[in-house]
Amino acid sequence: MSMLSLGMSRELAARHYKPDLGTSWGKSLNPLGDLFVLLLIVVVIVGAISHQPLIAAVGALAFVIAIVSRVWAALALEEITIMRSCSVDHAFQGDEIEITFTVANNKPLPVPWLQIDEYVPRGLLIEGFNAAEQAYLGGADMNVSTSLGSYERVRVKRKLTALSRGMYRLGNTKLRSGDLFGLYPAEATLEHTPWAIFVYPVIKPMPGFSLPARRPIGDSLSRIRLWDDPSRPAGVREYRPGDPIKSIDWKTTARRGEMFVRQFDPSVSEHAVIFAEAITTDVPWEGYRSDVLEGTMNAAASIANHALEIGYKVGLVTNGVNGSSSSHAVVPPSSGPTQLTTLLESLAMVHPIAIRSLEEMARSRRGVIPEGSTLIHIGGIYQERTMDYLLGLKRLGHPVIVVHIGREEPPDYPEFEVRDARGLFLEEISGVNDELFKRPPEKTGDWDKLPVSAAQKSASSFEYSEGAD
Repeated sequence: MSMLSLGMSRELAARHYKPDLGTSWGKSLNPLGDLFVLLLIVVVIVGAISHQPLIAAVGALAFVIAIVSRVWAALALEEITIMRSCSVDHAFQGDEIEITFTVANNKPLPVPWLQIDEYVPRGLLIEGFNAAEQAYLGGADMNVSTSLGSYERVRVKRKLTALSRGMYRLGNTKLRSGDLFGLYPAEATLEHTPWAIFVYPVIKPMPGFSLPARRPIGDSLSRIRLWDDPSRPAGVREYRPGDPIKSIDWKTTARRGEMFVRQFDPSVSEHAVIFAEAITTDVPWEGYRSDVLEGTMNAAASIANHALEIGYKVGLVTNGVNGSSSSHAVVPPSSGPTQLTTLLESLAMVHPIAIRSLEEMARSRRGVIPEGSTLIHIGGIYQERTMDYLLGLKRLGHPVIVVHIGREEPPDYPEFEVRDARGLFLEEISGVNDELFKRPPEKTGDWDKLPVSAAQKSASSFEYSEGAD
């Protein structure tokens, strides 16, 4: 019974899978092998008829070798175990990923040659390949060749480079082996390998990033002193006229002989929900703008990362994730230890084809927009249904920020705070009409310096902070 199997372990990852493989076998006999056998039979017959024992003996010996080769080829892939490990299952653009194939021959019959072909889609560059050629072909096969002695185990390593954002499914592994002479090659295909590599968007620093606080008591320290949180003691101070009696620290007062009151840190529960627009053109048949899409994903990743670092609970709504992974399209706000990984994986899976609007995606999941949360729309195209939906939420008390990353000038939405982030996230590409491809004259890396209209600036967190003080 065949024991051909594929085991996959992913180091530095919290999830491990045991693949459910569909293995298809095929004995791809070389036509020359059959002709060779027929020729040997003819040689043996001719030698016997002509009473030439040497010719008959040579032909018979070669015939025996051919039969042994055929049996050898039939058994070559029996009792072969292949385990594959990946240094990481997630990376950023430019990172190297090391793939290790561990191949074991669990039988006394040696394997003179074994070839493993693993298909790698474009976006992951195989070491030694040309990036442009691999991209043009839509991908390439990662080749591993080795030979195995009796009960031998070997390890072969290959390197990949993450070129562009995406979720890349690897699998469709093909194995080839056979006899020593290559007359009778045997093939096997390993399908449905549950293995994927996530290449995350680029995360850029966001100095000056801040959002308005709207909830008086919650989970993170407030930059605006709205309300003292009793769960955050911050020491004691001397009593002042007007301090409430309940805040007096009686133990300290009795010990020091003077009145002291307890102090608490203020806090707010800050929620931010990012709306990442995957649509980049007004009509589908125009194709899509890769610079706008990648800029949108990079902006969403950068804002999410920085917001989590300063204590926000961050959620995501996007419309470019396929139906089989729809759970990644809407991520409820959280600040847990795995939230950034979840958000980055979701952004890595976004592609330029979106059937549903952001408004439909947001309505499909209850609890994705907590009361008082700040909504951040990122993209270069503004669908009417989505903007009407955000305007309705704005009237219910949700601050709305529009981060513009498009080739045209920022839209005119007086109700929202609109920041022109082209100078931070929109990269130049060749072959684009300069009249359509507009960008601020100078690039900036500071959130505070992103252009924002004066009418909308009054609603920003900085003006709000000054007014609160």
